[in-house]
Amino acid sequence: MNHLKNSDSMLKLASFTGTIDYPLMNDYMFRSVMQSNENVLKGLLCSLLRLDPNNVQTVQILNPIELGKKISDKEFILDIKVLMNDNTAINLEMQINNQYNWPERSLVYLSRLFDGLNAGESYRAVKPAFQIGILNFTPFPGHPEFFSTYKMMNIKNYYKYSDKFTIHVLDLTQIHLADREDKNYDLDKWAKLFRALTWEDFKMISEGNKSMQEAGETLFTLNEDDRIRDLCEAREDYRRTWEGVKQEMDELRSSNEEKIAVIEKKDNLIASLEAQVAELQMRLQSD
Repeated sequence: MNHLKNSDSMLKLASFTGTIDYPLMNDYMFRSVMQSNENVLKGLLCSLLRLDPNNVQTVQILNPIELGKKISDKEFILDIKVLMNDNTAINLEMQINNQYNWPERSLVYLSRLFDGLNAGESYRAVKPAFQIGILNFTPFPGHPEFFSTYKMMNIKNYYKYSDKFTIHVLDLTQIHLADREDKNYDLDKWAKLFRALTWEDFKMISEGNKSMQEAGETLFTLNEDDRIRDLCEAREDYRRTWEGVKQEMDELRSSNEEKIAVIEKKDNLIASLEAQVAELQMRLQSD
């Protein structure tokens, strides 16, 4: 992975102004920035995994794509597979639209990542695997949380089964729930950076953080690339189409629920009237 170099003529982050055409929330832009700048990817992963950057020597993307090339069906899901320090497997994904399948989807991705033994290797040689979802929705509405971690454990005594199988979720809609540890690792700032829609906001959020500032410079460069812009726009079209379908489904569901409620109300009324008639009949019979 080559670090994206700034040319002498390139504008510095301090001079960028106005609306960001394709921010980090665009999943193709997110993929492009992370693949183009190793320092940015490393900074984000250290924040998510609570790591000291000095202890992270290498971050290698295992499934690079050719940036600017038309997305194939295989690449339509833009998850990033990373090998960190040659001993930790990570699957990183930005998910904007709620397709109501995140728990199952994340488990499938993590299971595929975890099953990485070569023939003849000991089971103990399996690498720790982390599935990290950056979501723009709350996967469990009844249990909102900014940053959550899930592991296998005994449901009676909560003893941890293994540290090698972990799911992390960063919910960009719940930044207000960030706790002290989240803020110590600047995770709340990263979340705000993803949601930043203007260069002024981006600069203010990234102030004092080198990897975030590099993210801004890389983001600016990629926004100037027509090939990248075309693919970002295609992803926006997909997002808008999905939102339209979701809205129609929600309206249909709401309409059906209203019809069911009316039918239940009528059924209850009929049952009440039938009970009253039965009671009157019993009285007449007794008379």
